[in-house]
Amino acid sequence: MTGALRARILFAGALVAAVVMPLALPGQAPPVPAPPPPPPTDQAPASPQTPVPAREPPGAIYKDAMHPLEVVRASLDNWSEAELAALAVGMQRAREACDAARPDDYQGEDLYDLAHLCAFGQDWSPANDAALKYVASREVLHRTQALAISVSALVHINALDLALATTRGLLRFPYDAEVAYTVRYMKDTLEHAGSPEALALAGEEHAAIVQALSRPGPLKAASGDTTVSTGALYASAMELAFLDRFAGNSDAAAAAAADADAALQKLTAVSAEDQQEIDQVRTQYHLLGTHLPNVHPTRMLQSAGARPRIDPNFGAATVLVLFSDWCIECRELVKTMTKFAAVNGHAPIHVYGLLYSEDSPAGPQDAGKVLHAVNEKYLAGTPTLEVPAQTAQTFGVVDYPLGVVLDKSGTIRFIGVLPSHAFEENGYISKVLQRMSATSASKGN
Repeated sequence: MTGALRARILFAGALVAAVVMPLALPGQAPPVPAPPPPPPTDQAPASPQTPVPAREPPGAIYKDAMHPLEVVRASLDNWSEAELAALAVGMQRAREACDAARPDDYQGEDLYDLAHLCAFGQDWSPANDAALKYVASREVLHRTQALAISVSALVHINALDLALATTRGLLRFPYDAEVAYTVRYMKDTLEHAGSPEALALAGEEHAAIVQALSRPGPLKAASGDTTVSTGALYASAMELAFLDRFAGNSDAAAAAAADADAALQKLTAVSAEDQQEIDQVRTQYHLLGTHLPNVHPTRMLQSAGARPRIDPNFGAATVLVLFSDWCIECRELVKTMTKFAAVNGHAPIHVYGLLYSEDSPAGPQDAGKVLHAVNEKYLAGTPTLEVPAQTAQTFGVVDYPLGVVLDKSGTIRFIGVLPSHAFEENGYISKVLQRMSATSASKGN
C-alpha cells in the first residue's frame, strides 16, 4: 500500500473509529464491531429455567452508566458543529482518495483497506466494487468483513435485492460475529422498509443463531476483534419471534422464542449485563398481545390545561414513543411525530410521546418536578406526556426511542426501537399500521 493511502485510512480511522456502518442508516443497529462485554462469571444456575447471573460486576455498572452517552454519540444529530466539521473533513479526504484509486492497482490487505476507505467516504459504488474484488480474489482473512461492506454499500445505493442476496450468501459461511452483525443489519433494514423478507431472512438464520447462542461466552469473529455478547445475540435471535408475532403467526413465534430460551439453558452462567438485556427483551416480547399497562402520566406538554392521560378511546390505533430526557434525537423525532398526529387525526390515530427523567423519583406523584427546562421549552405544544422513570422498566427499554403501537382495543401489537424516519410520509410507523390492519383483516377482526 502506498504511504498516502495508508495515511488517509489511519486518519479516517483515528477520526471516527468504525464510523462506516453508523452512518449507514440513522436509527438502525448497524453491523459494526462492538466493544467486548465483561467476561461472564461462573456462578451456576439455581433453576433449570434460566442461568442465574452473578452479582452485577463493575464492568456492567460502567456500561450501564455509559449507555446514555453511547446513545447520544451514536447519532450524528447530537454531534457538535466542530465534531461534524472534523468528520466532514475526514470523509472528504477518504472520498477523494477513493476517487483517485483504482481497485485493479491493489490486492490482498490493501484492496480490503480501499473498500473500507471508500465506505468511510460514503463513496458506495467504489466501496462495493473494491469489496467484491477482494472477495473474488479468494482472500479469506477479511472475506466476511468485505461482504459486510458490500451489503451496506448496496443498501445505500438502494439495491436491496442484491444486498439481501449477498446477506443470504453470508449465511453459507461459518456463523461468526461479522455474519451475525450483518444479518441483523439486513433484518432491520428490511423491517424498516416494510419488506416481508425480514421475516424470511430471520427464519433462514434461526438455526445458526440458536446454535451460536447455546455456546458460552460472546460470539467472536473468525478474524478481527468483533464480538457479539450473549445478550445481544439473544435479542437478535428473538427477532424471529417478534416478526412472527407482528405478522400474526403466534404459534411460530412461540416456537422461535422457545428455541432461543432452550439455547440459553445450555449455558452454565450468564453475566449480569447480558441477563439484564435478556430480561428486557423478554419483557417486551411478553407485552405483545396484552393491554396497555398503566403508565401514570403526570403532565401533558401540549397545553397548560391539558389533562395528562392517554385517551381510553384508542381510536383506530394509538402510537406511543417512550424516551429519556437526555435523548436529543428522540426530541427531534417528536417534531415529525406531531405532524403525523395532525395528519392522521381524522382516523383517528392517537400519538403520544412518553418522556421520563432517569433522575426522577419512582413515584408518579413526583414525576412532574423533574422535567428539565430545555425539554419543557422544546416539547411545548406537542402531544408529549411526562411519565415516571419506572415506565422504562415496564416496557423493557433497551434503546431509544421505543415505539409501542396499540390497536383499537388498547392491545399492544408492536414494540420496538424506531428509526429516525419512522413518522415521515410512508415511513416505518405507517408500514407497521398497514401490517396491523392486514393481519387483523386476515383474522376477521
